[in-house]
Amino acid sequence: MKIVQFNAENIKRLVAVEIRPDGNLVEITGRNGQGKTSILDAIWWALDSNKVVQSKPVRDGADSGYVRLDLGEYIVTKKFKVKGEDEFTTTLTVENRDGAKYSSPVELLKSFLGDLTFDPLAFSRMKARDQVTALRAMVPDFDFAAADDANDKDFKARTDVNRTVRDLTARIEAIQVPASAPTERVSAADLLTELQHAMEHNEGIEKERRRRTSIQGRIVQLREANETRREDIRKLEQRIADLNGGIAAAEQAIEELHDELDGVKDDVEPIDTASIRERITTAEEANRYVDRRVERERLEAEAKRQQEISDGLTKAIDDRKAAAAKAVREAKLPVAGLELTEDAVLLNGVPFNQASDAEQLRVSIAVAGAMNPRLRVIRVRDGSLLDDEAMATLRAYADENDMQIWIERVDSSGKVGVVIEDGMVAAAMREAAE
Repeated sequence: MKIVQFNAENIKRLVAVEIRPDGNLVEITGRNGQGKTSILDAIWWALDSNKVVQSKPVRDGADSGYVRLDLGEYIVTKKFKVKGEDEFTTTLTVENRDGAKYSSPVELLKSFLGDLTFDPLAFSRMKARDQVTALRAMVPDFDFAAADDANDKDFKARTDVNRTVRDLTARIEAIQVPASAPTERVSAADLLTELQHAMEHNEGIEKERRRRTSIQGRIVQLREANETRREDIRKLEQRIADLNGGIAAAEQAIEELHDELDGVKDDVEPIDTASIRERITTAEEANRYVDRRVERERLEAEAKRQQEISDGLTKAIDDRKAAAAKAVREAKLPVAGLELTEDAVLLNGVPFNQASDAEQLRVSIAVAGAMNPRLRVIRVRDGSLLDDEAMATLRAYADENDMQIWIERVDSSGKVGVVIEDGMVAAAMREAAE
């Protein structure tokens, strides 16, 4: 749909205006203050809600005014009536070609409009992130909001995990374990038990030695005694009988002692307790290193696990970004070479804000048109800021895409477009004067 005929009376600076557009680029021209902007605002007010209407929509001195847009398939009429200072009422009707009126005209008109219909150049003035949001609406098969929420959660989770990995790494580096340190803890209790057994063993050996020395001493004593007795026998033959008895008894005792001596161990080597005592002394230090090694290995395992979590979150974020990029590539964006990143819009690989004014204009108009598939009407204010190249680009786009573009430009020649003077179309004023 396009505007087949525009009529307005007593709207802002307009007195009475009728325009039947010829061609897709409708230039509203004239000197400043003649009512050019009033025409574009009247189109906006007729199609959009009352929120966009200014506080004094009716021309000074008039009690009422109206805007009528013939869209071919529909006829839209919006009337304004003054009630008091800065107060007015409005009525909106939408009817088809047969005169049948629609019961919900506001909802019907909303279905015709896009966000940039009345100010497409606003796209070029948006922040890069807002441009991305606007274009994402043209990719219906991908939920960017859900992907952004998921990426935001994963990014925060990854930040926490990476912080944990850094903390674990610092703790791991702080634990120094010599390469020669044991890998298992040493049991001091086992060493003490071993020492006790060794001491008991050695004490037994010492006891046997003392016993052997005692026995050997007794043998020597008995032998000396016997020698004395033999000497006494030689000297005292008369005492032989008595002494022989003593000798017999002593010999018997000697035999018994020899038998006992044979049972005494003499070849058992003592255990060296010095090494055990030294091992007990070093056990505590060894165990400290074992504990450090165990703690380091635990921290390394935890750091590895956290890193794997971080890598998984990174992959999830990257996968969603890849899916978003794929959805954008497969979507039919309004301009060839238009791409979306997470934070910016690119045109042929270059940030949109670095494109030429003509390119930015072309893209902005194309985006507005794509957002407005049913009503092929776009309003462009401040057209005087556009040079000849930009105007040519605008005209070419309008023709190529069958888009009706209404644009206001300051022009004093009276020879360009629909010329507005004193709230009326200049041609109509000249005919009235004649």
